[in-house]
Amino acid sequence: MGRILLSFMALVAIISSTSNLKADDHLDGPINLQVNVCKLNEGRSIAQYNKAQNAYIKWSKKNDVEVYVARHTPVFSHDDFMNDRGFDFIEILGGSHKVSGKAWDKWLGTKEGQKLAADWQENATCYVKWGHSYPVYLNEEEIESSSDRYVSWNWCSINDGISYDDLQGQHDLMVDELKKDSNGIMGWFVMAPQTGAAHAPGDFVHLAVFKNIENFMEYKESFANGGWRGYREYNKNYASCIGEELYSEKILNNPNN
Repeated sequence: MGRILLSFMALVAIISSTSNLKADDHLDGPINLQVNVCKLNEGRSIAQYNKAQNAYIKWSKKNDVEVYVARHTPVFSHDDFMNDRGFDFIEILGGSHKVSGKAWDKWLGTKEGQKLAADWQENATCYVKWGHSYPVYLNEEEIESSSDRYVSWNWCSINDGISYDDLQGQHDLMVDELKKDSNGIMGWFVMAPQTGAAHAPGDFVHLAVFKNIENFMEYKESFANGGWRGYREYNKNYASCIGEELYSEKILNNPNN
């Protein structure tokens, strides 16, 4: 089992952004996620975009629709000269379904919200997606102590003949092993894309959270020392995954702080 876990960690990949959401956010079940895939418009800088983003966060607090906001920027991505997906960063907004729905109604239905939307679109072109996430494993003390960290993404599709109960059972076994030795992982989430997700790379994505790249390399060392065997077993017996990417993550707003 240890070998399978180490290899599985090589396929674990956001969404850590939800990791600071607590019970007082009324998130006893799945966490609602808005994922913005963004590219800065020509002539616009990240500083200009940040100004628009900060205005939104201030507005959300004033209107009682504050959510968790984080930005993911590629460090080691799948992109190359032949395959450039064309985005600069991904932003993740996590909160309850109720608060998210209320926020969008105010964003689209009020003059102040519409002005903020126009300012946002002036600075970047973003494709907005929706999904939900489940926290699978958390070291809450480590998660709470950091606002700048790293997250790996790995998209997977469940194999034919495998049920989600089968998959969940395998994940539960791996959590037991993580509790014994996390190999550098602070958190593990599974996210399922939904609205606007016709071209998603898989059925679900694994998100693993690391304090720094040193911790990421700790888990990569485990993979190199035999964990790759379990990775192949997972792909063969449970879900086929495309391989991980690593992003830096910056927390832009945390309602709990």
